[in-house]
Amino acid sequence: MKKITCLISALLLLSHAVMATPANTLPYVPDSAKQLRVMISSDAKNEADDDFAIAHALLTPTFDVRGLIASHYARTAPMMGIKLPTMQQSYQELQRLKQVMGDLHTPLYHGALQPLGAKAQPLSEGAQAIIAEAKRDDKRPLFVLVLGPATDIALALQRAPEIASKLTVIWIGGNPYPKGGWEYNLFNDPQAANVLFQSTVPLWQVPHNVYMSMRVSLAELAVKVKPQGATGDYLWQQMLDFNRFASAALKNVPWPKSEVWVLGDNPAVGLLLDDHQYHYQQVSAPRVNDDLTYGKGAQTRKVRVYEDIDAHFILEDLFAKLKLAYGQ
Repeated sequence: MKKITCLISALLLLSHAVMATPANTLPYVPDSAKQLRVMISSDAKNEADDDFAIAHALLTPTFDVRGLIASHYARTAPMMGIKLPTMQQSYQELQRLKQVMGDLHTPLYHGALQPLGAKAQPLSEGAQAIIAEAKRDDKRPLFVLVLGPATDIALALQRAPEIASKLTVIWIGGNPYPKGGWEYNLFNDPQAANVLFQSTVPLWQVPHNVYMSMRVSLAELAVKVKPQGATGDYLWQQMLDFNRFASAALKNVPWPKSEVWVLGDNPAVGLLLDDHQYHYQQVSAPRVNDDLTYGKGAQTRKVRVYEDIDAHFILEDLFAKLKLAYGQ
């Protein structure tokens, strides 16, 4: 009986994947010489925007997505009444998104369970995957998109510092310069951010003042995302569900707003399509202080810090790819 039940479950999963597979293809073929390898570290269940960025990446043919890494959000979870461990919740959310998109080939890895701390922790499965991909014999550029805390890429750089020259990190996190201060992704692992800043890895940082410009309304998502097949409906519904949950969990605070959200992780995808060359400055890498402000770091170490983002370009590319892939 157990074998029959497992067989039925497998068949249901396969049929769902077939139905969710994009019905249409993009009406163009990107230059294969410009293809990029991409790995994505995501605290996918921390709120509702990560799924939009990951779906965007998986629908972008310029990217060869080499793996998804489920990251924790251990320090902010208690604020929302969310139980630990959070990494497993992110892992399960990424599983659900892959299933609804019919993605049967992108590897999914477990990330670290907690932030870097005084005690050493095991090398996470995600960190191992980053190291392996960086050392693989492949001439295509490798980008690691960090949509949450930088724990897993930091673990990888600590274990194998030689990979710093073999990849570029795009991190959504931190507050504006020069002051810095409390910011969600930074708060979840400030020590990991310091590892990034003090390493030699090329780093593109998209701070809070920039990623907050990726505003969308629920009405816009209802029109442009929800109708786009099972994937569009899933993205819409998990956004609506989290909006209700957060509104009930957080009383007497201005967030979340009633009809507005921020797709703050999608800039990591958009910057790989076009790097916005006039929208950033090279800044001396800071050291993150205990209060999350920026202190003086090594003046010779420069990081690319974005000051602006073309939200219209990035959002319209997402909406168009969803419609081309899943629209009727």
